Amino acid sequence: MKKFELVVPAYNESQNLEILIKRAIEAAKKENLSSEDFQFVIVNNGSKDNSTEILSQLANSVYAPWFRVVNVAVNQGYGFGLWQGLKSTTAPIIAWSHADMQCDPADAIKGFKQIESSSDKKIFIKGIRSGRDWKDKFVSRVFELFSRCLLGLKVYEINAQPKVFPKELLSCIKNPPNTFAFDMYVLYQAQKAGFTFKTIPVLFPPRIHGVSNWAAHFSSRYKTILGMIHYMIELRSYEKSLEKKEGSM
Repeated sequence: MKKFELVVPAYNESQNLEILIKRAIEAAKKENLSSEDFQFVIVNNGSKDNSTEILSQLANSVYAPWFRVVNVAVNQGYGFGLWQGLKSTTAPIIAWSHADMQCDPADAIKGFKQIESSSDKKIFIKGIRSGRDWKDKFVSRVFELFSRCLLGLKVYEINAQPKVFPKELLSCIKNPPNTFAFDMYVLYQAQKAGFTFKTIPVLFPPRIHGVSNWAAHFSSRYKTILGMIHYMIELRSYEKSLEKKEGSM
């Protein structure tokens, strides 16, 4: 059994895949992890570029022992693809990050080492980003404000990567959203389950290749914000109905 698995959903990221796998392997070796200890899980999330061909070639290369692919035939959203990857893991400590080269796999491995060496196994480690555009920072602050007011979620930088945690947390994930609200939902469930949040500083450089699926245009940012707020309201309503049902028993 692997000690640690890092899941990365990738949609039309063919130009980044080999660089990303190589970077993950180098980071693992630096921390004295072998391919027996660590596995990189790439979710080919319904990509329409040549990602499938690239991954097939890489699966027959020297990188093969270090990674595996979870294929999603049709893209149903960031959260859906990520959830398929997380459900496929078997390691006791797992994580997720992004495939856009703005998130270094080494950060996830640092988080793994912290959890592995800690006596407290109910730790959830996440990144705190630097080097971000002011528009992205504004969106983050809006998410945080609404999540605190509507759900009582006390987390800074909700969508910062990586997210590293014991796999046992997945038992609390019942019906996650298919959208970018996935991160918020998992953090909310972790808080309810009594996990302690710890952060690690991470750099967030500009993209080298590709275009962001949510922040490419003002309209996409606006749509993402509204979608997140709508989901928070729905989740709050659902949680209150559960509390009422449990209170009447």
